[in-house]
Amino acid sequence: MPESVIIYPKQDKLLDSSIKQKAYSFLEKLAQDDSAPGLHIEPVNNAADARARTGRVDQQYRALLFKLTTPTSTAYVVHGIYNHDDAYTMAAKVKLTINPINGLPEYSEAAAPEPVLTWAEPAGVEPLPAAPQPLIAFSAADLTVSLGIPPATAEQAVALTNKDAMQAFAQTLPEWQGLALLLLADGESITQIQQELEIMNRPMSHEEAATRFVEPEPVSDQELLDSFDHPSAQMGFAKLAGADELRRVITGGDFSAWRVFLHPQQRTWVRGNWQGPYRIAGGAGTGKTVVVLHRARRLAVEDPGAPIVVTTFTTNLAAELSRSLERLDPDLRFADALGAPGLHVKGIDALARAVVQSAGADVSEAVAAVLGVGRTDIGGRTDTDAAWRQAVLRAGQDLDEKLRKPAFLAAEYEMVILPHRITQLADYLKVARPGRGVRLSRAGRKAVWAVVEAYRGAAREAGTLDFAEAASIAAAHLEATGERPARHVLVDEGQDFKPCHWQLVRALAAEAPNDIFIAEDAHQRIYGQKLMLSAYGIRTQGRSRGLKLNYRTTAQNLAWAVGVLTGQEVVDSDGEAETMAGYLSARTGPKPEVRSFPTLTAELDFAADLVGSWVSGGEVAPETVAVLVRDRVTRDRVVAGLGERGVEVRALEAGTVKPGYPVALTMHRAKGTEFTRVLLFGLSKDSMPMGLKAYDYDDEELSEAQLRERSLLYVAASRARDELVVTYSGSPSELLPSVTGDSDGEPQGSE
Repeated sequence: MPESVIIYPKQDKLLDSSIKQKAYSFLEKLAQDDSAPGLHIEPVNNAADARARTGRVDQQYRALLFKLTTPTSTAYVVHGIYNHDDAYTMAAKVKLTINPINGLPEYSEAAAPEPVLTWAEPAGVEPLPAAPQPLIAFSAADLTVSLGIPPATAEQAVALTNKDAMQAFAQTLPEWQGLALLLLADGESITQIQQELEIMNRPMSHEEAATRFVEPEPVSDQELLDSFDHPSAQMGFAKLAGADELRRVITGGDFSAWRVFLHPQQRTWVRGNWQGPYRIAGGAGTGKTVVVLHRARRLAVEDPGAPIVVTTFTTNLAAELSRSLERLDPDLRFADALGAPGLHVKGIDALARAVVQSAGADVSEAVAAVLGVGRTDIGGRTDTDAAWRQAVLRAGQDLDEKLRKPAFLAAEYEMVILPHRITQLADYLKVARPGRGVRLSRAGRKAVWAVVEAYRGAAREAGTLDFAEAASIAAAHLEATGERPARHVLVDEGQDFKPCHWQLVRALAAEAPNDIFIAEDAHQRIYGQKLMLSAYGIRTQGRSRGLKLNYRTTAQNLAWAVGVLTGQEVVDSDGEAETMAGYLSARTGPKPEVRSFPTLTAELDFAADLVGSWVSGGEVAPETVAVLVRDRVTRDRVVAGLGERGVEVRALEAGTVKPGYPVALTMHRAKGTEFTRVLLFGLSKDSMPMGLKAYDYDDEELSEAQLRERSLLYVAASRARDELVVTYSGSPSELLPSVTGDSDGEPQGSE
């Protein structure tokens, strides 16, 4: 007989780990043959809804389902899996209906006295003013007739005056309702929310609407089944076809929800078609990478023969993107070689290397265009820091002493000289240097150029290139030959790309609809520097949008992470100021803790106790616990120190997180990851900010370096889904938001 469709709800600790495998087995059999005798799919006597069915998961558990039958299919909507008696109690009061205002599927319960719900403020919050103002500036009737918020829910929502209370209330509601209330509380209009959630309200009076919520109109099974296709319905439900997809959703839990449950705005960007490059921006955890992955899949499915490039800044992130695409759709076609049909997923520097290598002897012309002298012996990699120091020793005698630093010289080379493909002094003397903080006189430029020539000369002798040179040469080669090895290029973490990287991105694909799609967050710029995409042939003005709902981090952890960047001026790649105003989370949890210790030994003692308790508690898998540190030296010290205290932690450098053990990793390596529990270890004034002395040649450059350190801490803090703890020994880092005092392991201020 034909398979049944399973409509499954978004999980948030929906299933205990002990029942997940049994639930998967039950639902797999249900999808294959709902008449199988072992399933015991049976109507429920005295059910509130005639569609209600129960099924036997095991001796103790029953699934509560709603059966939808249409001329062409059978579907089962999973309400939940409960203890035997609880399933029947639930069936006696729950109906599957369609919202009378917006047409979304929802559950309603049999009429009962409305509970009086109060949402207590967390301990330690100062008393509210005598007459606090409601967070939502609309009436309950407005929420009901315009959005479809049930009357009782709307009445409670408009009475709330505290953000923590609103967060707690929103978490008890269906996905779309909770999000709508949070957006309203943040100041958005009803019209904006209708647009974001793609809600079209059915005009009716408040009185009629209230009646319809109490006495829903009869709806057919076909109407109910179709209602699950609405973009906002897909935030909370997924139609699953096939055993593999069913297993991924049930066993994956929250960490896999991104594959199935997309926000309507995300779906808009996945499906959208544009006449040129398009850019989305958003803070950590807002789902930018999710959009890139789903959009890449969509393009690959629609045009199986197209060469599609998916790229990012680091090798580790590229590997994770590739793994995520495979998990998203195991049937996707991947291309090993650049230019071949399918998805080619590589870091941007690996792409540059591939172009240069494939050029063969022809690369000499591009090398000459970029470096002034053609050559083909370019297989080695320049150690840039050491090479700039040697170049200064050889030719830097006329250079201002404060500018004799690799950081300044490398930035001048990558931001000015290479993007303009300057090969002689005359061109450098007249080129504009926008965005460079240090002013250079004519004599100063001559002195810089002498060092550049020494740097290039040494590389010629050694047969090496640095990463920026390779990207510039790759772009020059593609531009000269007219080769365009990609039809579509998708960029994740674009904020860290440098000018030559963007020139390569532009050269990979011809200017055409859907040629380039970029996801970035200027607040997470931990490698790159400020720049304008339009300077490199990528124009996104008018084709840029922002994401502001955080899907990963609790509101409490998010507030702490955002606090690291409070007061900092951040500019995006269109040259516009980027703000975190309106950035919010739909999840809530404990407040982050900041603890101080007199010695490193005491800090390690605490870390061992904390990580050990997280792992032994059994609430989370060990590999979802992480210790994040500023550098590798501290990472190795933590691994050794915790090991000496009986807590085994694995250092993570490259590759994936392996099951079974907590991990320790640097903040840079943590980019693109997430964990349920995070300890930020060693955040003393001596450890962070780090490396600023390299930028003390200019106030503006120093400020940019300080901002990158703040961005790095923001990245690290936003890796935590549920719990965040911060420790330091001695004096705290100046980057910590609102740290006050020292007290031997006692919690410090964290807001």
